[in-house]
Amino acid sequence: MNVLLMVSWYSPQGEILNGGNFHYELAEELQKHCNCAIYYPYDRNIKEPFISQTEWGIKTYRSQYELKRKIRNRIYMILAMRKIIKEFQPDIIHGQVATEAGRFAIMLGDLFRIPVVISEHSAVDASGVRSFPHYYYAKRVYARSCYNTCVSDSLRDALTEIFPQFEFHTVYNGIKRLEINRGNNVYRTEGAVNIVIVAGLYDRYIKGMQFLLPVMQRLLKEGYPVVLHIIGDGDYRQEFEQKACDLKIREYCFFHGYCDKEKLYSILYEMDFSVCASVFESFSCATAEAMMCGKPVVATKCGGPDSIVTKDTGILVEKESEQALYEGMAEMIKNYQNYSPQVIETYAYNKFSVDKICRQYLSIYDYACKRRKKK
Repeated sequence: MNVLLMVSWYSPQGEILNGGNFHYELAEELQKHCNCAIYYPYDRNIKEPFISQTEWGIKTYRSQYELKRKIRNRIYMILAMRKIIKEFQPDIIHGQVATEAGRFAIMLGDLFRIPVVISEHSAVDASGVRSFPHYYYAKRVYARSCYNTCVSDSLRDALTEIFPQFEFHTVYNGIKRLEINRGNNVYRTEGAVNIVIVAGLYDRYIKGMQFLLPVMQRLLKEGYPVVLHIIGDGDYRQEFEQKACDLKIREYCFFHGYCDKEKLYSILYEMDFSVCASVFESFSCATAEAMMCGKPVVATKCGGPDSIVTKDTGILVEKESEQALYEGMAEMIKNYQNYSPQVIETYAYNKFSVDKICRQYLSIYDYACKRRKKK
């Protein structure tokens, strides 16, 4: 079987993977069982109409995209797809996010008579599917898809409420855990409770840093021996660093910036617990990765974490509330040592490991191809 992953975000050409990482990791795992390629139709950096090359062991296609040139974008997509049909001959297109790459996956699937499976990653608060025009974009995609998946139970339930005429199924994002040497203690601060947040600092609001930093200030004022490790980069990093300075907690906040997978896991393994302070998340790869490392989590009820954090793996708190976040973190500081790393790690592996998610998708692809043949 030849599977084409059509993605809505991905790393720029030639860069070490730092965007759409789970797309790459799924493709890498699928390669063990079938042929897999990635098509990214939103590349704003390439100069050619479309290109194809092998990137990090995966055949990757890209087409040039410019927001204001909609007709040209579609022409480039069709030209790129013709090349993909000739070179790769996909049996199925797996579109990611209905209102983004998903709607073009449906367009190309109809044009070239290829079955399409859709995976929804975008929270309804982010995708705008409750209102025009995105409601109608999504409605057409879900109607034309052979199978619709969501990356969390909460997203599945939200979409079922908006589109009761369609069936949605939960398939989590696959997480690839790196096996690295543990116990080196390169990053942790001894004598303190080390807390970590993994968040792209591309927005002032979504990741909840406006709540987390004041909570850290309060915890320190009340005598809790805590330090915060922030993994992630983005346009607002400098603003949050300045906020930490203004709150006089900068020496207790370590901004690590962008970290590759190896460094990310090296830091995670040294931490005492992880926090997700987000306002909304469709899944929360950061929460899943922390649990894959056996770390308990404090997470807001922001969507994805609601259905993956249990009493054995962490604490759920109300979102957009400094008080709730403070209470959850204070409780975890007192009790994190009572959680079993092995229980958390086993739970996470059984739920999110990329090999298990891969096998789920292989069954879905088989179903979609058989369903298309019956039509």
